[in-house]
Amino acid sequence: MKYAILARDTSPAPILAHFDTPQALGDITEIPAEIMIFPAGTHTINASQDGEPVTKTVAIGPDTAAVVNAALQAHLRTERKPYFDFDHNDTVASAWPKSCRWEAGTGDKKPGVYAAVDWSASGSAAVIGKDYRSFSPAFHVDDSTPARVIGAPLNMGGLVNAPAFHAQAPLWAKDRQPESDTTMTEEEKKKAADEAAAKAAEEAKEKESEAILAKEQNAELQKRLQTLEAKETARVKADAAAKVDAAVARGALPAKDEAIKAKWVALIEADPANAALLDGLPGNDMTRLVTDAGGHITAKAGPVEVLKGYHAAKAALDRSAIYAKDIAPLFKPGFSLGPILAAHDLGTLAPELVTQRSLSFLKLSYPFLGAITTNFSSENAAFEQTIKTRLRGPLVANSYTTANGYGNNNANTQDVDITIDQHIGVPLTFNVNELASTARDLFGEQSESAHYAIGTAVINHLFSLITAANFAKSTASKLSLFTRRAVSGMAKEMNKDKVHPAGRFLLLNPDFFEQLGGDATLVQLAAYQKPEYITEYRLPPVAGFTPYEAVSLPVAASLAGFAGTSESLALATRVPSDYTKALPGASNGVVSTVINPDTNIAVQLVQYVNHDLATATARIALMFGGAVGNPATGRRLTQTAEA
Repeated sequence: MKYAILARDTSPAPILAHFDTPQALGDITEIPAEIMIFPAGTHTINASQDGEPVTKTVAIGPDTAAVVNAALQAHLRTERKPYFDFDHNDTVASAWPKSCRWEAGTGDKKPGVYAAVDWSASGSAAVIGKDYRSFSPAFHVDDSTPARVIGAPLNMGGLVNAPAFHAQAPLWAKDRQPESDTTMTEEEKKKAADEAAAKAAEEAKEKESEAILAKEQNAELQKRLQTLEAKETARVKADAAAKVDAAVARGALPAKDEAIKAKWVALIEADPANAALLDGLPGNDMTRLVTDAGGHITAKAGPVEVLKGYHAAKAALDRSAIYAKDIAPLFKPGFSLGPILAAHDLGTLAPELVTQRSLSFLKLSYPFLGAITTNFSSENAAFEQTIKTRLRGPLVANSYTTANGYGNNNANTQDVDITIDQHIGVPLTFNVNELASTARDLFGEQSESAHYAIGTAVINHLFSLITAANFAKSTASKLSLFTRRAVSGMAKEMNKDKVHPAGRFLLLNPDFFEQLGGDATLVQLAAYQKPEYITEYRLPPVAGFTPYEAVSLPVAASLAGFAGTSESLALATRVPSDYTKALPGASNGVVSTVINPDTNIAVQLVQYVNHDLATATARIALMFGGAVGNPATGRRLTQTAEA
């Protein structure tokens, strides 16, 4: 049977026993931080259990301190905090125990179990005010003789004078009994010390056994973990190899290029998400034979071979041809060029291909450039240099005679001088923080912005030439009346002026372009025959004109549009000189010429880094000039006020 005992030792130490020199309560000026809760030795205490008197002999030694402290620490780890009360009344706390220890008896301190406490306000006042001077502990004992302390309840004791204990199923120490002899003999001290040493040795042995067991268990866990990691690594390797084999099978990777295959395996092992990039690579037609209409069997190069060929080509025209034939068709929704360049050490091509793409966008965003006379060249030119550009003129049909045959038909041409007086550049610069903060292709993402900047500069320069001084003939119209009929009227006027009908175009500001698009005839055409005129926001030919929206058309002199032919305006472009050749060996960048096959525009691409600022820059540069061609072929459209 186990007992819960609230006991007051028959010869308790004073509550102030921690002083070096015993003092009477009248001399107390400072509350003690530590009190004795069990005196050392074997004690016979008179107690009661459920109101029945019992006498119990209890042995107190170092093991008691260990047991009581263990019980205290266990209570402290729960939500309820252990405490001392007053007279075992289990209500107001007198103190909060923090730890227990064994005192062997040094100096004036008697041997026993001591508790470090935090006093409550009422407990501190009771001791300082000399209301209490003794302590009675509560504890559990076993059935041995003498009994051993084996634990303690949450209420671990209380301050008492003449204790009256509550009937709390545990046993409560009765009123103060006649003192028993608690002085330990030398034999008892030796026995207590031996028992404490034996218990300490046993605990040390248990801890050693626990440590050995924990080490063995940890080793087993480590072994299992290593086995699982090895299996996972093997699975990842197998998956990566399978992905690469599948890519080889469909022709996305060359079968004999072990270095490329190993590189992809490593990329997928490092990050399985890279497998999706490999899956997205298109198959290489090199893996199958293609028979043309003439019965010839040929092999078609895949993306890798094409890019390597582009990289190897030195001449700008050769690169332009390769781009038009093999690279431009690759740019479809979902296609990503970056992984191919990275996997095949072709990353240096990225800025040049971005430039090619941006120049191709010019054709889509500014189709008007194809309607005028252009002189695009990859030759270098000096700033303010004059370029002669020949305008196309109409031909005439000659009657056949037996004497003269068909006769001669000299081409009706006109030379126009164009001054290269515009020099623009679009630099794309990113610092090291921007480049390191994302895996995105920052340079590639700027291709549309780059082409828009170039196109806007060129178009605005051409539009600045559309003035009354350069083109005297004009047609006036209210916005509300600008319909297909009004465009037909402009065509009639140009026919009267004998302007050649081939290649006529009509530039319109956004308001007039929208007004013409709302013409009932055009809407009906778009609804029933040509829906792309609505979905692609373009207009069909009207009265022989191809309408273009001119967003940046000048508003001066009420200008709303311009009708013309290829002879009306002329544009010439050239490439700036390679300034890096001025000081051979001093350049820290790369300068190249890029010719776009869609537009035939050639630009200078400069790539360099600034080590001081830790930035990387790709710059597109272009020189150009514009001129009025044949003024008689152009007609301004001006807006008049609404009535």
